[in-house]
Amino acid sequence: MNLSRNITFKNCIPGLILLALTLFFSGRLEAVASWSMDKRFKDNGDKTITDTKTGLMWMKEDSYLQSGRWTNWFESIQLVRQMNEDGFANQYDWQTPSIKELTTIYEADKINSKVLGKGMIIHIDPIFSKEGGASLWSIEENGYHNAFGLILNTGKRFNSSKKSRFRKSFRAVRYLQ
Repeated sequence: MNLSRNITFKNCIPGLILLALTLFFSGRLEAVASWSMDKRFKDNGDKTITDTKTGLMWMKEDSYLQSGRWTNWFESIQLVRQMNEDGFANQYDWQTPSIKELTTIYEADKINSKVLGKGMIIHIDPIFSKEGGASLWSIEENGYHNAFGLILNTGKRFNSSKKSRFRKSFRAVRYLQ
């Protein structure tokens, strides 16, 4: 038996692929690949992200990425109701976030992407889905006709007509139990 056979990277590729597939389907690879660089956010693999700093769970995609269209404030409230009826990610307690909650995902030193690939930079962790909206509605109203939201380019609050859809979306949140 000749044991002097050359072992090269090329010869190892099939074995490495088999190992990667085994780890992926056993759930062990997911644990390695699902955390943000700073280990603050965890991708749960069910279209949600857990913030270990605040104890909040967020939608990975905003409403624009889910539907392909911008959302007004009234629609954001209705979409959260629908998420709860459908049990999005097997959870039934989703809500439209407050400004304070939205502010927790804004991180000026992080870049997720630009809005639709150009324009305003979205300053949230790259673990969230890319190229969504940079203006997110909050639950907070400003009188009968207006509501507040947060601009993920600046971290500043905006005040807009509840009927406005112009480049606005929402990202539902829930508290971990």
